[in-house]
Amino acid sequence: MKKVLALAAVIILQCAAPAIKTITPEEMAERKKEAEKCYSIGAEHLKQQNLDAALENFHTSLSYDSLYYESWIGIGTVQRAKRDIVAAEEAFNKAKTIAPKRSKAYEALGDLYLVTDQYDKAIQEYQAGLKVDSTFIELYFGLADALDKAGNTNAADSVYKKAINLFPDDLGLRRGYGRLLVRQGRYKEAEEQLKPCCLRFPDVLELLEEYANVLVEVGKYEAALKEYNSILTKKPDNVTIIMKIGDVYMRQKKYGEAKKQFLKARDLAPNDALPHVYLGDLNTRQGNYGAAENELRTALKIDNRLTVGYVLLGDLYRRQGE
Repeated sequence: MKKVLALAAVIILQCAAPAIKTITPEEMAERKKEAEKCYSIGAEHLKQQNLDAALENFHTSLSYDSLYYESWIGIGTVQRAKRDIVAAEEAFNKAKTIAPKRSKAYEALGDLYLVTDQYDKAIQEYQAGLKVDSTFIELYFGLADALDKAGNTNAADSVYKKAINLFPDDLGLRRGYGRLLVRQGRYKEAEEQLKPCCLRFPDVLELLEEYANVLVEVGKYEAALKEYNSILTKKPDNVTIIMKIGDVYMRQKKYGEAKKQFLKARDLAPNDALPHVYLGDLNTRQGNYGAAENELRTALKIDNRLTVGYVLLGDLYRRQGE
């Protein structure tokens, strides 16, 4: 009887245990190919901001290969765009677990923590990523930005210097460092970093404007005017640039030229308070206090929260009382 029961138990166990199918190398290669195909479709949807379609394809990719690194990064990116921070963090950590020697997950986590103001965590991820891959330039950007936002500007400065020393031809690093220097009021050093960027990319108008602003701060007015006017050749109705040109003329005490620019800006943007502010400042400098007050009051009527308008109006009253 015992032998019969034992035999029956063996038979039951054999029937209950499913056969484990061995995947051949050819089948594995085909599954990876399908995973890559679905990832590519998802990446294209992500580029077009079709988040749900992107997420669906990334998950389909994982059904073929659950360890497909790029799809986990893609899922985290979608979840971050959807503002599901927890899900994004989980996906990026999964990618990091799958391939701890690849740096993209560290950057993605660092960026996630950076935008959620978790600066210490961001710094840790960027630093860990650089230990894995010291040639991944984006990690230097992130680390410097996180250190700067955490209030450690000296460390951020050191990161940029190290990165530029390693990659002297990377103009993105120079522009990032230039911006940091501007925020610190180190305009002469910022000029040195931004100048080669402008020489390489003369058609990037935002970059030209940043460089011209620095030139104004270091007193190189004619060089600044050249850059501003270069922008106007491509965008002749750029009111901000027109006002900046007028400001340079005002600094040079070329009041007639300054007035022309401010009036031009006012005509182009009649509902903008700033041309009136500049005209108020100009008239105050020239001693035309009545005209100055009219312009400043007009500016404050357009925007009653404009602090600079109240400051200049106070300065005007002070001058009138002297």
